[in-house]
Amino acid sequence: MRALRLYIPFIAAALLCAAGCDDGLDVKPKDPTGGSDTPAATVTEPAACSNKIVAHRGGSAECGQPDNSIASLKYAMSLKLYASECDIYWTKDNDIIIAHADDKYQINGLLPWEHTVAELREAGKLKNGEQLPTLSDFLKTVMVEGNCTKLCLDIKYTSPTDYAVKAVSRACQIIKAANGQNFCEFICTGNTTVAMTAAQCMTVYKIPVGWMANSDPSTHKAKGFTWANLSAKSYMSPYGTRTIDEFVKAGMEISVFNVDKAGSTDGNAVTSDTDVKNYIDNYSKLRFICTNYPSWLKKQL
Repeated sequence: MRALRLYIPFIAAALLCAAGCDDGLDVKPKDPTGGSDTPAATVTEPAACSNKIVAHRGGSAECGQPDNSIASLKYAMSLKLYASECDIYWTKDNDIIIAHADDKYQINGLLPWEHTVAELREAGKLKNGEQLPTLSDFLKTVMVEGNCTKLCLDIKYTSPTDYAVKAVSRACQIIKAANGQNFCEFICTGNTTVAMTAAQCMTVYKIPVGWMANSDPSTHKAKGFTWANLSAKSYMSPYGTRTIDEFVKAGMEISVFNVDKAGSTDGNAVTSDTDVKNYIDNYSKLRFICTNYPSWLKKQL
């Protein structure tokens, strides 16, 4: 009995820790819009994929559909790509909206964390007539279709950072409710506060996370990350100090964004023949390559 009494405090502490992790850092799961927590789908495993290409915002620059739209997502799926990248934000009604905010963190002129999904949608539709999609909408699309394309969810930086923290926590809850863990990966802003939450959710929910910090492998590992997702134009040599081989030698995965064809207007993209050839030559070492022109890149490979 004395031995049991000694173990009780440790058991209680472990239970409290597990509860704290699973509730998404005090972001309580709820479904005020009547559809965020998607019911379990029949397809919980993506099909095998023959490439490592991620379509930036669904490849909207190539297909002409609005970025972060269901139409651009379906374009990426039609190419049977490894994943389609999209941007996530937490809303006032505890949902996750898929959209690319402006430099003031606004969607349709509104701060997402100050408005509900319905209010954001009422403020404007996408140029093809679609309403702003939620994470549940995207999950239903990839899981019902059941092909190889996953969602690469970009945890965007916000100021204050609290709302980015809530975004990753709530997204994990929605994904878990849909049994969609195998269809999702996160790439996380380099902000260390947000990264702490992403690393915790990676452990609790078993969803891979790539950290986008311009840091050496030891710094990534110290934060709990085994995968780095870095800007080809800003961070990777010859434009920056990071190299593919330093991460590979450290036993880490490395992916890059964006590798585009000439004429791309993306300021984060490399477009020269030399740069494109470099990443194609190192393709086998990469977890994936993100691009605005997935069909074009697929042909290069």
